[in-house]
Amino acid sequence: MLGVFPLLAGLAVLAAAVKNARHDEANPAFPARAWHNLRSDQIFPAHLEDTSVIQENTGWTRQGILRKGFSCAENLDGPFLKQAESAGCRNVMAATYTDDTGKVAATVALVVIRSQKAAESLAAEFEETAEAGRTTDLVKPPVKPIAVPETPAAQWRAFGGHVDAVGLSDTDAPYVVAVTAGPTDLKRDYGRLPGDWEDQGPAEVRLFPQAADDLAGIYSRSFPSVIEGKETSWGT
Repeated sequence: MLGVFPLLAGLAVLAAAVKNARHDEANPAFPARAWHNLRSDQIFPAHLEDTSVIQENTGWTRQGILRKGFSCAENLDGPFLKQAESAGCRNVMAATYTDDTGKVAATVALVVIRSQKAAESLAAEFEETAEAGRTTDLVKPPVKPIAVPETPAAQWRAFGGHVDAVGLSDTDAPYVVAVTAGPTDLKRDYGRLPGDWEDQGPAEVRLFPQAADDLAGIYSRSFPSVIEGKETSWGT
C-alpha cells in the first residue's frame, strides 16, 4: 500500500499542471499593443464574413496587405484625416478585399489612436459628417483606396466609406476600423437621381457606403476575437 501514495501524489501534481496549463490569464496590456504584436495576416485574415446573420453576401476575400507606409497622412483621406489626427492617430494598417461577386472592392484600415474613448468619439464624429453630407453629396471616403495588381481589385475607385470603433469589454482598445468601398468596373457610370429625389440618395451610389458600413461592422466585431485568440471566428 505504501507504493500507492507516491503514485497518487504524482497524479495530483499532473492534474494541477494540466489545470494550470488550461487556465488562460488575460494580459490587460496586450490589446492596446495587439497591432504591433500580431502578424499582418492575423490582423487582416484571408477571409472575412459575418457568421452571426444570414445574408446574400457570403464574405470578403483579401487581395493584398499594405506592406509599407503606415502613416496617417499617407493612408487616410478627406475630413476623416483631420478628425483622426485630432484623436491622436499613431499608425494605420490596411488591406484590400473584394466581395464574393468581385464587383465591389474595399480597403479596410485599422487605425491606432489615443484611447478607446477617443475611438468612440472619432467614429461618432465621422458619422455626423457623413449624415450632414447626405443631403448634398457623398462624404469623401476615409481611407485612400489600395489597388492590388493582378487581382479583382487591380483597378477600382472609391465611392463611399464608413468608420466604426473597435471595442473590447473591460479593456482600453485604441482602435477604429475605417473602410472605403467602390466598384471594380470602371466603365460603368453610377448616376444620380434628379430633383427632390436627390436627397433620398441614389440607390446605386448608396450601395458602396452601405457595403463599407457592413464590412466595418464585421471587422469591428471580429478583430476582438483575434486579440483573444479565437481566430476561427473569422471564417475560412
